[in-house]
Amino acid sequence: MTEPMNEPLNEQILTEASAWFIEYRSGPLSASAHEEFMAWLRRSPEHIRAYLEVSRGYVELPASGEVPPPEIERLLAKARSRETDGVVALEEWTPRATALRPPPQKGALRRRLAVAASLFLVLGGAVGGYLFTQRGLYTTGPGEARTVTLEDASRIELNARTRLRVRYSAGLREVDLLDGQALFQVAKDHTRPFIVHSGTAQVRAVGTEFDVYRRGPDTTVTVLEGTVAVVGGSNPASDSTGPPAAANVLVTAGEQAVISPQGSGKPRAANVSAATAWTRGQLEFEETPLSEVADEFNRSSTRTLVLKSPQLAQMRINGVYSSVDPTSLILFLKSQPDLIVTEEGNEIQVRAH
Repeated sequence: MTEPMNEPLNEQILTEASAWFIEYRSGPLSASAHEEFMAWLRRSPEHIRAYLEVSRGYVELPASGEVPPPEIERLLAKARSRETDGVVALEEWTPRATALRPPPQKGALRRRLAVAASLFLVLGGAVGGYLFTQRGLYTTGPGEARTVTLEDASRIELNARTRLRVRYSAGLREVDLLDGQALFQVAKDHTRPFIVHSGTAQVRAVGTEFDVYRRGPDTTVTVLEGTVAVVGGSNPASDSTGPPAAANVLVTAGEQAVISPQGSGKPRAANVSAATAWTRGQLEFEETPLSEVADEFNRSSTRTLVLKSPQLAQMRINGVYSSVDPTSLILFLKSQPDLIVTEEGNEIQVRAH
């Protein structure tokens, strides 16, 4: 199913698209910069749409003989649909570049860059095939989720308030989880190890599915399918230039391990449903301290849940709540006789009765 064309674009993607647009306007790109730009476009159909959205803000739409707006939407929808493996066909029209006009002497910057030329560049050369390297920073805001398909067909789902960096090279696939939580579905490639760095934790996998949650200095790894090798207590990910020398913990499907700066904890049976509830738009708690419940709520909401009574931190919470609509959790807390819940502006304050 294709995504609605009026769906809001990720702010980080728009920022990246704007940077590339300005780079192209400043003059011819070097060969390496052009290759990097093409790799960025190929990374996600959403990047194509973002680049065109930025372009539309600065260009004058082509006259007759150029790509009509309905054709733009059709091609973008097709590019986003995952229904084609090769280059998106440029059917029934041949775009021609439109010369850039000189900047105006007064007033706002006039719209530039021909849509037709952009479409030819983006769709004709970017959708099919991949470069061998891939790099990029991906982020999500409060209550925002995002899925990224990498150049090897691996997929990453980002939870809200998450930041990660992809560092693909010819011999290694690396991801730095800078903050937050992500679910990884790794495509098999025994010649290029897939390694996730999260603080002092390193998670190595080949052809598996696992969740990594970075919370403060600790990282929780939950395996849904296959096996991952975990190393803890090493140098931070930012200092790492290659795979870990050895793994001291193997975590298999249905297990979970917590990695701290002191090392890796022993794997234990995991509540996989609770660990990945966020991928279904839910918050699932099982004897979870209210302090952790507040952290999860605040990740998913633009409003902040604040515990005003310190003794409430260890109060245990159970149940499944919506992460999209925080009302269900607020109503549950208000129904508890030992709690006083007040809402003031963007804060939801919880006190002991």
